[in-house]
Amino acid sequence: MNIYVTSEQVGLEGYWITDILAGIGKEALKKNLNVVDYNGQDLEVDGEFARPLVLAVGYSSQWMESTCNKMKNRGIEPLLVNAAQNNDIQALTSAGFVGFGIKKAIYNVLNYLVLARRNRVAFFGGHDETHSDNVKAEEFVTLSRHFGLNVNNSDVYKDISLSDCAKSFEMSMHRYNAVICSSDSAAIFLLKWLEDRNISVPEDIFIIGFGNSAVCEAIKPSITTLESDYVELGRQAVKLHQFLQRNTDISCSSVLVDCPLIERNSTGCLKFKKTLPQLRHELSMPLYDADPDIMMILQTEELLRMWDDIDRSIIKGLLKGKTIVAIAEGLFISVSAVKYRIKKMLTTANLQSKEELVHIISRYNVL
Repeated sequence: MNIYVTSEQVGLEGYWITDILAGIGKEALKKNLNVVDYNGQDLEVDGEFARPLVLAVGYSSQWMESTCNKMKNRGIEPLLVNAAQNNDIQALTSAGFVGFGIKKAIYNVLNYLVLARRNRVAFFGGHDETHSDNVKAEEFVTLSRHFGLNVNNSDVYKDISLSDCAKSFEMSMHRYNAVICSSDSAAIFLLKWLEDRNISVPEDIFIIGFGNSAVCEAIKPSITTLESDYVELGRQAVKLHQFLQRNTDISCSSVLVDCPLIERNSTGCLKFKKTLPQLRHELSMPLYDADPDIMMILQTEELLRMWDDIDRSIIKGLLKGKTIVAIAEGLFISVSAVKYRIKKMLTTANLQSKEELVHIISRYNVL
């Protein structure tokens, strides 16, 4: 049986799309399904009651709306993957969606901060063109009131770049003792930005990210974050697809994947006491590559994902100013092998030179 998939652009700025597609591939293989790229062709459906479903994997409102409209005009039902809990986005599909449980995640992290007596909280780094960031910001404001926190829209710092967010935040940062960031990239940027201003984390201010990236774990201090398991998102998308194919009397169904809190040093590794949650238009395409701060963090993420022990040793040698010959001799490998590995790193992270590579690793101190 075929399972059709289409996805938004995949690049350095969207590694999460790659992870979702990997999860789709793994689950499809387990269920003996054939994954087919959907490019507007007619679907080959199996069985009398098979539904014309296509998994649509994206992150921007514009792409999701455009893709859904095109499919519906062809009589195809889009099943959105990576859709946030947003009424406008959910209304685009008649089949359902798979996304992260953002409301529950924001509730849990606010509960965590209240228990830690951090009650002056800001939201940092939201991007108006990414619908999940908007949902996070909206839930932050709404749920803060549930906990009696004095929070309103002025405590949400969103802009077209992280540097612009920081310019607004700088005027009011003395008001806060905790910050929830829209993503790990925003959290990493804010950590270094505060460090440059001699503001201590977690002593002066807590930082919490969203994603559980490799950089968040490697950086010092390591960053507390809400995990976003994109591979699991892909797996659940296949399971939901199969559920809807088997149960034709169910017109629409959705799945929310939990975002557990991963405690690290940016909040002092406090013991977290769980409580059950009691919850009471068109936009332009996000251009992450236009924000150099986000791109540098994403480049670091790509490097951490590809490194093995030899790669790390090569990087350590470069950081110490060693020549390629000296590095090769120390590792008992050929000079060409060292050059090949460095070239692979540069290609993976879209860097132009060893100097850029050293600069990024030095900036975030992830070794």
